Amino acid sequence: MSETHTIIKFDGPALAGKSMDVAHLAPALLALSDLVKDANRYANGDRAGVRVLVNADLEQKCFELNVDLVLTIWEQAKLLISHDDVRSAKEIAEWIGIIAGPPIGLFLLIKKLRNKKVKSVVVLRVKDGPDMVEIVVEGDDEPLKVVEAVYELYANVDTRKKAIAVLSPLREEGYETLEFYEKDGVYVHFDKEDVPEPDGSDMPEVVPQNVHTSTIKTGVRIRKAVYEGRSRWTVMYKRAVEVTFDDHDWLSDFQKGEVSAPPGSYLEVDLEESYVTNENDEILGDPTYKVLKVHGVVLASEQKRMEFRDADPD
Repeated sequence: MSETHTIIKFDGPALAGKSMDVAHLAPALLALSDLVKDANRYANGDRAGVRVLVNADLEQKCFELNVDLVLTIWEQAKLLISHDDVRSAKEIAEWIGIIAGPPIGLFLLIKKLRNKKVKSVVVLRVKDGPDMVEIVVEGDDEPLKVVEAVYELYANVDTRKKAIAVLSPLREEGYETLEFYEKDGVYVHFDKEDVPEPDGSDMPEVVPQNVHTSTIKTGVRIRKAVYEGRSRWTVMYKRAVEVTFDDHDWLSDFQKGEVSAPPGSYLEVDLEESYVTNENDEILGDPTYKVLKVHGVVLASEQKRMEFRDADPD
């Protein structure tokens, strides 16, 4: 059995008497219970059950509930699986976003995406960690990055509607805020204006895409170099392509004049090629390129290789 704890707090003039209308509270708590069960089903299938237990703290001036998630491995499953195979109550609560965990849980993602337009959704496969999903929102400077589990919970329309239903008291007169927090801080805060429509019509749908990358050691010919900043260069690789540089040390040496690589020269590089496919594995758009490492330069005028940094000093 695993457990985790959070606190949900409703505040507003309607709660001045430290009581809350059961007609407003009950649907929100039932929706929270169903949401947790959905997340557990996604994580553990039928290997474990989960319960949501609440009790009210009447010492507060607002209306505050202590919420415990209790997850139990079914007896018949204990014979077949190790505990490592079961996601804990804490992990499930982190994905939902009611305790500290990933920077963006389900509730915060709902808050950030309400009334927004999603330009792209890219799955980033991570070798030694959880896969991530990058969501690019129109008008935002930085993409939203969430663990894949959070994305999957959001992408399930029924699950998303249950999360929205938890916020339903804020649509009523006299309720102003809802917060999930532990003793050391608030993890998500909603005002009235943050609450989506009950049917989720103001929430964007998300269509996953996958990024495929490969790295090769090859030569590229410089067509257009950039002598300050980190804008894209134009090089010849199969055809004219634009590249960015991850080898910032080499780029700095070049821009300071310590390395000669005029247009027409060849760079011997580790080149990363990336392309995006949709859920049907169809390629979307053109590949993108990144120079991970520059190993050397071949000057066009001399047609000989100039070694540096990786060269043998002897």
